[in-house]
Amino acid sequence: MDPIADMFSAIKNAIMRRKDYVDVPSSKMKERILDILKKEGFIKDWERLDSPEHRKGTQYKLRIYLKYLDPKKQRNAITNIVKISKPGRRVYAPVKRIPYVKRGLGIAIVSTDAGIVTDHEARKLRKGGELIAIVW
Repeated sequence: MDPIADMFSAIKNAIMRRKDYVDVPSSKMKERILDILKKEGFIKDWERLDSPEHRKGTQYKLRIYLKYLDPKKQRNAITNIVKISKPGRRVYAPVKRIPYVKRGLGIAIVSTDAGIVTDHEARKLRKGGELIAIVW
């Protein structure tokens, strides 16, 4: 029911299995969230798989390359990723109530009228919005 939560579950499951990458169905919102995760250093990279064997109708796959902090894959860059706003209960916050995650070590992903941004950027833009997730 919730494709963003499904993507987060796929990422957490792949990290537990110590996989190098995970494939998820695509959407523009997922691409924006993955851009933020890459920019903040939580994943190595992501790519769009457009080849016919990866397509399902008009939808393509996104391949997310996970980031580990040691060669044996014992420590990963994402400790936890939690979906805050759910389809049954949307959570909105004005700019003054956007949470600080782990005293600034993590990020909150916020959907504002200026696009999907981190909590730091939302405070800088002075914009509140829907709290999508927190990552640390």
